[in-house]
Amino acid sequence: MPVATIRRATAAIAVLVLAGCGGGHSAGVRPSRAAPAATGADSTAQAAGTLVMPRTIACTPAEAHLRSTAPPSGADLVVGSLSWPGLRGWETADPADFNGGTGDDYKVGAVVRAGAVVTVSVPDPSDGKIGLKYGQGWNYEPARSVTFRGCPEFDTIYIGGFHVAGRRCVPLEITEGSTPPVRVTVSFFAGPC
Repeated sequence: MPVATIRRATAAIAVLVLAGCGGGHSAGVRPSRAAPAATGADSTAQAAGTLVMPRTIACTPAEAHLRSTAPPSGADLVVGSLSWPGLRGWETADPADFNGGTGDDYKVGAVVRAGAVVTVSVPDPSDGKIGLKYGQGWNYEPARSVTFRGCPEFDTIYIGGFHVAGRRCVPLEITEGSTPPVRVTVSFFAGPC
């Protein structure tokens, strides 16, 4: 079986296995004030996930993640230490193949290299039409900006995905360390962007 097929199957199984995980917190583990749950009237909680205060997704028991063992394939979107399995193929795909034809939410794990810290942002206002749906402690509510912290010992698949209303080209800015942001445009079923 080709490595790309194994990688996609592993990511799909990971999403399916963890899709049943509740948005609640594990056995008394709650996000700290630096990573609050996005519920209630707490202004800090409401700000998490903005361009000014990215939502932090870390290698903790409270966050849904798995060990990644497969190398990226040609169908993956790879930017620095971050990749999304198969995302390049969504350009010409049918959205119904990814969400059953209902809603605007699409599951795809974010793979982060061991020890890497990468921030992904939706740089342009989208009036809620585009969001990053990562963060179990936030019930996977869409955010404009997310910082992934890879587990130190292994490459990490974080469970989550994207909220994208309709077929569209989605600009993302990806920042790692002190390097300037890399801007990519991802086609969500919209053909070439």
